[in-house]
Amino acid sequence: MSEPEDQQLQPPESFGRLLERLIYLKKHDDGRPYTVSEVADEIGISKSQLYNLLKGANEPKLRLAQELATYFGVELEYFGTSERAREIQEQYALLERLSQQGVRDIAYRASALSPEVLSSVLDFIEFQASRGGENHTSG
Repeated sequence: MSEPEDQQLQPPESFGRLLERLIYLKKHDDGRPYTVSEVADEIGISKSQLYNLLKGANEPKLRLAQELATYFGVELEYFGTSERAREIQEQYALLERLSQQGVRDIAYRASALSPEVLSSVLDFIEFQASRGGENHTSG
């Protein structure tokens, strides 16, 4: 089965899971993570209402979904079920996986390297990957 067919067989992620991903991934301009309390306060809902959304106990009305999308700087369609929505969600899911693996930190640091040094780093990564992903540490 091709990858797009596999993705169509997967049920859409819940609103709560999509919102949880945004709270985890998005950061303030100064790099601080968002908290459920501050999101609830700034959106104008109670913490319990936001927790209920995250748990899937409630679904938001359109206006609240719009406010959350605006607050986090994403398209409203991020919370949808269309093909475009799935594309947006997949991008954020990839970002979440990369973030959990520390790849975002590596990419950020690598962006300051010269092309020559970056090439050496990529060569090293390729070398390590060719070793079969074994965990080799010194000491």
